[in-house]
Parts: sequence; structure tokens; C-alpha cells
Amino acid sequence: VKSCDADPDQILCRHADQIDVYSMDATLAVGPVFARHIGHRMYRGEYFGMQCDAHVKFTQDWDADIIEQWMSAKNEMAVLTAYLSDIQGAIDEATGRRLHESRPIMCRTDYEGFGDQKHLRHGQQPEGKPGIHGEPTLEPYWAAGYSFGRGHFVVQVPYDQYLPQIFQGEEISIGLRGWTYGYDYYTPEKSVCFHMYAVGKNKSKRKKVKLFWEHSNLYQGVGSYAMLRLLGIISMSNSGIASDQWFRDEEEKYGIGNVRTLDKFFTTFGIHHEQEKVEQHLCRFVGAKMQKEFIPHLRKDRMGINYDTIDYKFVDPAPDEKPPPLNGDRSF
Repeated sequence: VKSCDADPDQILCRHADQIDVYSMDATLAVGPVFARHIGHRMYRGEYFGMQCDAHVKFTQDWDADIIEQWMSAKNEMAVLTAYLSDIQGAIDEATGRRLHESRPIMCRTDYEGFGDQKHLRHGQQPEGKPGIHGEPTLEPYWAAGYSFGRGHFVVQVPYDQYLPQIFQGEEISIGLRGWTYGYDYYTPEKSVCFHMYAVGKNKSKRKKVKLFWEHSNLYQGVGSYAMLRLLGIISMSNSGIASDQWFRDEEEKYGIGNVRTLDKFFTTFGIHHEQEKVEQHLCRFVGAKMQKEFIPHLRKDRMGINYDTIDYKFVDPAPDEKPPPLNGDRSF
């Protein structure tokens, strides 16, 4: 990026009155959670709030498109979120329009790590043409790579400033906290942006990008300590970790809501946090089946799905089948 004096035609310069920029020294970068916390601090009451990864390209008229899709959910608490598809072959270079109809959906998670650092991580998600049209599709998990909803999501579920050096674990933290505040996650029917992953022709370009952990030697041990706090707040700590072993400042501000309980989420979607196991093959339920089962429970005032009237408990429909691998072939 050049200065606006040197190149006033840059988007940042042409739209300077609509863009806020926060610059910081690279040695102070302590991971995406703290970076996004700073982003949340810059929120000034905008009607909608959106976040996405770096290295993302949007389709033509994406803003009108995603707002229309959000409105089609008819749910004030809807958050459209997904891991983004790869950019290669996805957008027409001449028109800016998307070239394929498939989209990802968030339904795959499992435990990763060891000991007191073990946590749920969402892996490579399935992608295909949507089976539901005219509205987004319900899903249980939230994705940091793309999230779009009303601005009050930023206010109700702010990024925790006390989680330095956290990379994995961010999504289950925000996802569970948001769910307990009454937010419902959907995957858009149509993708409005695509990610430049480090694969194919973009591999060499992405491998040159600097990463926050290049300065991790300056913050040794803080990531592990932060993970104890992350897991403690969402009641997913290892059974051997006492509550006084993690940092608890402003726990209520960065904590869970009171619209739904964490236990309700765990039982509904087959997560056995005490045994650190999940019911596999949830993707066979997420989609048309979940939509049919849960959408009728959307509150009449459109303030989210009423899980108090839902008794569903997911159980692995194929316990003898090996689940798909958690890790895909994309490199972030």
C-alpha cells in the first residue's frame, strides 16, 4: 500500500471517508483474536457487521447480495457464516460474477490437541450445491473466515482481548458464546466472496506472506495460558483444570449469554465435552433435515430459534463408519 499522496487512485484513498485504518507494529501482533478485538473496538453502531479473512476477493454487487440473503432468513439473530471456497475459477474476471453454484456448510468438528490444551476445531467443511433455495441454510457452527449479521452481534459477543497468541479455538469460543446469546448460524445460499488459499498457482504468493507467529519468541507461554481461559469460559476445560488456574478478568463481558445454555448446545449437536468426544457424521443431519426440524421453532417476533421447544439430540447414524478426515488439502 502506497501513501495517498503517491497514489490517490487506490481504493483506500478514494473512499477514505468510509474506511477506518488501524496500524500497529508487527512485533505487537499477538494473533487474530486480539486483532479482531481491536476491529470490534472500532465499531460505531453500523446496522450490519461483517468480518472476513485477508486474501479475499468479493463478487460484483456482493453487498446487496449478502443483505438480501440475510433478510431472506427472516431472523433478526441470523449470522451468515462459512469457510470460504477457493478463489481459483470462482469469479469471472470480466464481469466480477461468481462462476459456480456450490457453497460450503459448517458441520464438521472434532477434538484436537493434548492435555489442558485440547479443544474443538472445525476442519475442512463439505461443499456442494445448496438443497435449499430462497433462504440460507441453518448450521451449528460459526466460522471466523466469513461472518455477516446485525451489528449487535459485535456488541453482544465481542472478541476477548485476553486471548493473545490464540489461533485455533477462536471459532468454538465465539460460536458458543454467540449461540448462548440467541444467535443462529446459517450458510449463505450463494457465495459472495472467495479466499486465496496457498494452493495451486497461488501457493508461492501466499507462502511469502508474513505471519503473526514469526514473533512468537517474544510471547512464550502466553498462548497456552490464554487457551485455559478460552476453554474455561465456555465450560470446556479439561477436568483437571481448576477455575483459579486461568485469568478471569472481565469474564462476564467476554462470557456466555443467558438465552440458551451451553449444555443445550452440547446435547443437541452431539458433543460430549466431559469425555472430549463428538458424535460423528453430523453433516448428514445439517442441511434440509436440520432446516425442517428447527425452522418451525423460529420465534414469532423473529428473535431467533426457540431451543426451549426443541428436544432433538443428535446421535451418530453410522457409528461403525470411519468419519471423513478433519483436515482438508487447503493451506491457510
